[in-house]
Amino acid sequence: AQTAACDAVGARRGRSQLPDRRGGFAAAMAPNARQRPPIPFRALEKVRVRPQSLVQICLGRVAENFLSYDNLDKKLGKKQLEDVYAMLDLNMSLPEAAARIADENYWKRRTQAKHRNAQVDKHGMSWKQTFLELELQDVLERIPITLDYEGPELEALRQQVTASRLHVFKLVVSQFPSHIDLSFLFDALPALCSFSVTYGNRRLGMDYERAMFGMKISDAQYLARNIRVSQTLVSLSLPCNMIDDELIKVLMGGLSYGHMLTHLDLSHNKIGDRGARRLASLLDPDYCLHSLDLSDNQIHANGCMHIGAHLAENMTCTVLNLRLNRCEDNGVSHLFQDMCVNKYLRTLNISCNDLTVRCLPYMNAMISDNDTLTELDLSANPLHQPEGDDAAPGAAATQLAGGSSVQLPGGGGGGSMVDAVDAEGAEGDEDEGIGGVSMSSPLGIFARFLMKSNALLRVDIRQCGLPPELAERVSTTVKHRELRAKGIPVEAYERSRIQQTVEVPEEEEAEGEGEEALEEGAEGAEGQAAESKEGAEGAEGEGEQEEKHEEEN
Repeated sequence: AQTAACDAVGARRGRSQLPDRRGGFAAAMAPNARQRPPIPFRALEKVRVRPQSLVQICLGRVAENFLSYDNLDKKLGKKQLEDVYAMLDLNMSLPEAAARIADENYWKRRTQAKHRNAQVDKHGMSWKQTFLELELQDVLERIPITLDYEGPELEALRQQVTASRLHVFKLVVSQFPSHIDLSFLFDALPALCSFSVTYGNRRLGMDYERAMFGMKISDAQYLARNIRVSQTLVSLSLPCNMIDDELIKVLMGGLSYGHMLTHLDLSHNKIGDRGARRLASLLDPDYCLHSLDLSDNQIHANGCMHIGAHLAENMTCTVLNLRLNRCEDNGVSHLFQDMCVNKYLRTLNISCNDLTVRCLPYMNAMISDNDTLTELDLSANPLHQPEGDDAAPGAAATQLAGGSSVQLPGGGGGGSMVDAVDAEGAEGDEDEGIGGVSMSSPLGIFARFLMKSNALLRVDIRQCGLPPELAERVSTTVKHRELRAKGIPVEAYERSRIQQTVEVPEEEEAEGEGEEALEEGAEGAEGQAAESKEGAEGAEGEGEQEEKHEEEN
């Protein structure tokens, strides 16, 4: 009976609630009803794990046994071959990899994994060439001093050179500890165009020995032979090899046959006048040298004279660097005289050669007659000598150091040069002094020639002792000329320059205010500490007086 009653009650309740439920369902199924977003449960999500396809499994097998297959490029498609290269081991034997793999993506991954700072633009924009050249350079730099010609190390090096023979165009060996014959390089690399080597070690620490630095006569003989037989070498750099005149004599046995050389760098050596005289013959018309770097040597006036004599008839050299030598006024004056005839040199660096005001007339004549020289570096030469500025510019023949004399071109002295500058449209205010230097003095005439020249686009006159106002005037004029030649508006450059000069003092003022605030804060803290200390001492003194008073009572 109780069960029947409960069923009847439940039936009545179900009939009474049924319309409401139907209405709720109908409202939920209405087209305009708002649906609740599903609740995300990761545990309920289906994770689909797809096994590798048969093709991918086969390509993985091919990558694992890559060295066992030949002519894969003819058996696989382009996409399949790329997948195989992507799965290859980066530590594969270099001779095998160089002979079999041409994919740039593989060589890019391998280069970036071992040489993080490699720059592909310096290696022909090819990652394979980049890696092979850098690897060969590293191996050459790690060669031990004593090397067995029949040992396994040299045999492995020869195999690497043979495998890389078609992809090595440039080698820069910053240290070469050994003194072995490099014929195996030049004979096996038919595309080697640029070669640079420095004999010795860079970091020895406490193991320093004088014999471990510099090129020996045997090295010069080997190198001369290799230069003589090479048919592709166009750039040769031998910096920091302690090369003197005797070694230059040996090297000329190969350089005299280097009719393909366009760049020669012998900087930071010990070449004197005799060596410079031999090297000057490379400026003859039989050769095509474009750039000659003899900076930081021991070339004096005699060597500079011979270089200038050969440079007068040269038609190929565009860059000449004689920085950090000892040419002085005598040698440089002859060089300037010969450059009045030369119409092909574009860059000349004669900084740090102890030039004085006595060479300025010849330099002015060169600037006036030479309309192809665009860059001139005169920095770190004591050109400004107040005691010599009052002297006249000189006559047609000027006596120089050493007792020799040089004839100025055109038979005129400094006075004719001033007339030429005035004829070109010199303004009246140029006769007034700038920075305490009269514009009619040799230094003033030199400054006016620099400002009037239409060819010079870059002039470096830092550390020459010139007054700051005169140096700023010359530098600004030459800079404006360079900007106009490049099509850059001078007004925009001046506005940016003024902005920079205004921003710098503001930053300095802000820094000064910050420092002052810190100092004031520190002083205030010290004062407060002192006051608190005095207060504490005063309290202690009062306490002691009270104690004494109590004891007396």
